[in-house]
Amino acid sequence: MELKSFENLFSEIKIGNVHLRNRIVMPPMVMCYASSEGEVNEQVIAHYEAIAKGGIGLAIVEASYVHPSGKGFESEIAIDRDSLIPRLRILTNAVKARGAAIAIQLYHGGIQAHVDQPLGPSAIGRKVFPPPKTPRELTTSEVEEMVENFANAALRAKMAGFDMVEVHGTHGYLIAEFLSPLTNKRTDKYGADRTLFATEIVRKIKEKCGSDFPVIFRLAATEFEEGGITLDYAKEIAKKLETVGVDALDITGGNYDTADHIIPPIYYEDQGYFFKEAFEIKKTVNVPIISGGMILDPEVADSAIKNGVVDMVFLGRQLIADPEWPTKVRDGRIEEIKPCIACEQCIERIFFQEPVNCSVNPLKGFEYRYLNELEIPKAMKVKKVVIVGGGLAGLEAARVANMRGHRVVLFEEASDFGGVLRHILDEKIKLRIKKLVEWYKYVMAQQKIDVRLNTKVTPETIEKEDPDVVVLATGSDPLIPKIPGVENAVLAEDVLSKNVQVGKNVVIIGGGLVGCELAIKLSNEGSNVTLIEALPQLALGEPILSRMGILKLLNNAGVKVLTCAPVVEIYKSGVETVNNMGARSFFNADTVILSVGRKARVETELLAACKKIAKEVYLIGDAKRPRKIIDAIKEGFWTAVNI
Repeated sequence: MELKSFENLFSEIKIGNVHLRNRIVMPPMVMCYASSEGEVNEQVIAHYEAIAKGGIGLAIVEASYVHPSGKGFESEIAIDRDSLIPRLRILTNAVKARGAAIAIQLYHGGIQAHVDQPLGPSAIGRKVFPPPKTPRELTTSEVEEMVENFANAALRAKMAGFDMVEVHGTHGYLIAEFLSPLTNKRTDKYGADRTLFATEIVRKIKEKCGSDFPVIFRLAATEFEEGGITLDYAKEIAKKLETVGVDALDITGGNYDTADHIIPPIYYEDQGYFFKEAFEIKKTVNVPIISGGMILDPEVADSAIKNGVVDMVFLGRQLIADPEWPTKVRDGRIEEIKPCIACEQCIERIFFQEPVNCSVNPLKGFEYRYLNELEIPKAMKVKKVVIVGGGLAGLEAARVANMRGHRVVLFEEASDFGGVLRHILDEKIKLRIKKLVEWYKYVMAQQKIDVRLNTKVTPETIEKEDPDVVVLATGSDPLIPKIPGVENAVLAEDVLSKNVQVGKNVVIIGGGLVGCELAIKLSNEGSNVTLIEALPQLALGEPILSRMGILKLLNNAGVKVLTCAPVVEIYKSGVETVNNMGARSFFNADTVILSVGRKARVETELLAACKKIAKEVYLIGDAKRPRKIIDAIKEGFWTAVNI
């Protein structure tokens, strides 16, 4: 089969006078790896070095605050003082040594800053993600000083060896707040011309750093909110920015109230999320345009460049999931790409001021220990490792244990891999998870791991295999609540696997992730769905941006939602609930579906047999405690690393 060349994606390009080896960009993503004072450390350096080693053309270092009043996250990189330059230079040297160019994004958190008193163009906060206090309006002289802060930060970047800077003008931070009619109600010159703050910053950077020092501007093409920045307005901003010397535009959109568009969840599957807006802006200017959003497939990226939609493509979460994406694409090893599943776990962590991890890449954040998996040491003693369960935890344990040189046997009772995920892999919104399971299948075959499907493991099986190590990754079973009449309900997984057909009127008991997704699916297929949850909120424990997407989709699908409503009895014709006042209500249903969680599946006899025979026995994934994909893969990975 002829390999695709993706020649457009891997063609060279220049931003200003800086030559880039290809058109793949790592966009700025806050990782919360720096010190509490914003200083670059080994974790930061290893993160960007691993990304650069993977073959990108340009790395844009995360939003870095130009003044302490603009700090948005704990352990966020700072560029507000000269003492930071030496460590920043170590970072630039590390990235350049791997062949990539490097920029740093300059920003101020504005009304979203994580400080005692947020500052903004006007004393106006946000609705969904309000700042801790009402922002204080900057005086005119303070705005002028802020222009200097940005320019001084750019000069530090140049001194530290960065090839260029990116000015952060989107996502509801300070510059975007000045640009937006929603947050800029000023009466001075910065209100009369809302673009003035942005254009003055670019001019001042060029003045301090030289006209030949490239400046990228990250621009909101839309805020996805009535009264905010629109595409037509963004075009006008783009023209003004080009006039004052901007060398490239990086197009995204959204603000904190529409943050589900900034980093779209899996439900908004649309590779090249901002391409349409970027293309419209590209028509109005003559500088390179960078954009992307949710890109996984190289065909999408290459076609966008070939067809003149954009000049460069950014991949954020996909490069976190697999930093080697560019090299694998270049070499035609597409099957080896580990897919980002757009689960939002990485982004969720920074909202809680925690360092970023990744559901599918357990090494993310640990590159300072092993820059990539090839650096993980081989086992000092080869052991026979029996793994029971072909869900994600078991698959990951098998992959890594085999990679380290152990003799691995993987047993799976079903006819295929995936564990409980098998029930959802054919759903359109789960395409990325399906790709992840397919990736594991490919790896199992490539590594020639001894896989035994359709095989139930018994104590006799373990005795016959005589392993040194047993890893039990047996997964979980549906939780059946002790509700009178529960036998009149069916299980969510049986509906998803099409073992049960539902009627026209459906009641789903349980508003967790599975219940919500099933409600959306059945409603879109024509059922009248009522979703009942005992707790005050739906999808509790899910990432904030995923919850935003879920709630919008439930509303759009017309699902009737009832919270704080425990079900007290289930009948063949419906369910009865009680509210916190003790009042009871009845909801008619042709089909009642249970989706109230899961419980660990561990056979006591099997566990005892394993402990008698093997020197090491590990319980991982849902078999330990039902949780998320990130927990299953992480436990599989690190268990295998330590065998």
